[in-house]
Amino acid sequence: MDKANSHKYLGNVRKFLRLDKLPPVARKVIVFTVGGLFLIAGVIMLVTPGPALLLIPLGLMILGFEFKWAETAAQKLIELWRRTRRKWKNRKRPSHAH
Repeated sequence: MDKANSHKYLGNVRKFLRLDKLPPVARKVIVFTVGGLFLIAGVIMLVTPGPALLLIPLGLMILGFEFKWAETAAQKLIELWRRTRRKWKNRKRPSHAH
């Protein structure tokens, strides 16, 4: 997902959640609180049991509704995930010749 597509996607999600209907200050507080909680929970789950690799990008994407730095970080994480997945799929598997 390139930068323009991800920005458009976040805009569509923002409209779906009706965040555009809120006053700007209230919207920022809500997004900061919810996104921050997801991000903090994900970081804590790096050392405790839980789905850290799901919550960290989700928290960044939520924060990305209002904060450019979080949108950029989420895009970088998504791209890292895609590169890692491609490498995993294209890895050379050892042959099991007998």
